[in-house]
Amino acid sequence: MQTVNHWFHRNPLKSTAIVSFDHRTSPSNTDAMQICHQLRQLRLELLQSICNPMLETVTIRDTFDKYISLLTGFITPPEGGTDDSKLRYTTKFYWSDSLTKTDTITDVQDAQFEICCMTLNIAMWYTKHAAYVASKSSTPSDKDALDIHKSLRIAAGMFKHVMDVEVRKLHDVKLPACSDVNDKVLAAYYYSCLGEFHEVTVARAMNAKQDSALISSISNQIAQYFEMGGQQLSSLDEKHVGQWRMYFGLKSKFYLAEARAYQALDFLKKNDAPNALKAAEEASKVQQQAASFCEQYSKTKGAGSPQRHPFFLQLDSLIRRVQSTVEFENNVIHHKRAAAELLPLDTNPTHGILPAEEYIPAKLNSLFTPDAYRAFDIGRNVGKPYKEDKHARDVKEVREMPIPQGMPTSDSACTIA
Repeated sequence: MQTVNHWFHRNPLKSTAIVSFDHRTSPSNTDAMQICHQLRQLRLELLQSICNPMLETVTIRDTFDKYISLLTGFITPPEGGTDDSKLRYTTKFYWSDSLTKTDTITDVQDAQFEICCMTLNIAMWYTKHAAYVASKSSTPSDKDALDIHKSLRIAAGMFKHVMDVEVRKLHDVKLPACSDVNDKVLAAYYYSCLGEFHEVTVARAMNAKQDSALISSISNQIAQYFEMGGQQLSSLDEKHVGQWRMYFGLKSKFYLAEARAYQALDFLKKNDAPNALKAAEEASKVQQQAASFCEQYSKTKGAGSPQRHPFFLQLDSLIRRVQSTVEFENNVIHHKRAAAELLPLDTNPTHGILPAEEYIPAKLNSLFTPDAYRAFDIGRNVGKPYKEDKHARDVKEVREMPIPQGMPTSDSACTIA
C-alpha cells in the first residue's frame, strides 16, 4: 500500500455568548423550567466538546440532536401548524464568524439564527474531526479512511441543509458580508467538503490500482469542486478570505495535475503516445501552478509551507514518475511527438462520486408538550425593552485543540488556520 497523506485548511470555530433561555421566556412550571435548564446544559456541553476533534462522532451528534430537539420548540409550536412558536423571538443570540473571528459579533433575536449557527459549528467540528483522524497516520486503516470520508460527507450535508433550508427561514436579518450564513460562504464550505471526502475516494482508488481513466476522472471532478469553492469567495474581502481562496486554488490545481497525470497513463495504456506525452506535459505545467498557489498560501498570516508537506511531495513524485514512464516508452517503443492539442478530461466518472449525506434535523423533544409550551408566560415582557447583559458581547475565541499536519520539520508546519 502506498502512503496516503491528506492536508486540510481549517477555519476557526464560531464563538458565542452564554444564553440562559429563561430571561424573557418566563417559564412558569417545572417542565418549562426543565426545558430551559436542559437547553443551557446541552448548549454548554456542545460548545465545550467541539473544542476536541478527537471525540467520537456519535458523542457529538447525540448531544447536538438533543439540543436541536429542544430548540425546535422555540421555532415551531408543539401543536404544529404554520405559525411561529411564541418563543422564537424572545431570546437574543450572539455569534462570531469563522472568517472574522471575534472582530465582529452579530446579535440576532431569533432562535432560527441559533439553529443556523450551531448547525454550522457542528459541521465545522466534523471537518476538524476528519482532519484529526487523517493526521494520525500516513497509512490510515480502512476504519479511519471511512471515518474521514463519512465525517466530511456528513459535514457537506449539514452545510447544504443550512444553505438550502435554514437560512431561508431568517427574515430581515442584517449580517456582515463575510458572515458564515452568507450564501457564498456556505457554498464555499459545501464545495470544500465535497472535494475533501472525494480526496479519500481517489486515494483509495489509487491504492487499489484502479483503472487510470477512472482515477483521472475522479481527480478532475475533485478539481472542479475546489474551483467552484474558490469562485464563491471571489467577491468577498481578501483580508478575510485570501488564505482560504489560496487553499481552494492550490487544491484545484493539485487534482487537475493528478487528473492529467493519470490521463497520460491511460493514453499510454492505449498506445497513444502523442496524447500521453501532451497530457504528461500539461500535468507538469499545472503542478507548477499548484506550487505557485502554495507559495502564495504560505505568505498569508498564520500559514506554513504546504509545498513541503508530504501531501504535495507525493504529487511531485507522481508527475516525475509519469513523465519518466511516458518518455521512456515513447523513446523505446513509439517514437512519436507530443500531440499539438490537449484533449479534454473526462467529466463523468463511471463511479466513485457521491452526493453529500442528507442531514435530517432531530424532531421535537417529547418534553416540549402543549402544556409545557403554554407554561412559558411571555406576556410578562410584552412592551418591555430588551435588556442586554453587560457581558453579552464579551465573546472570546474558542480554545481549540490543535490538529497536527504531519509536516517534516517544525519550521515548515502548516497550522490549522
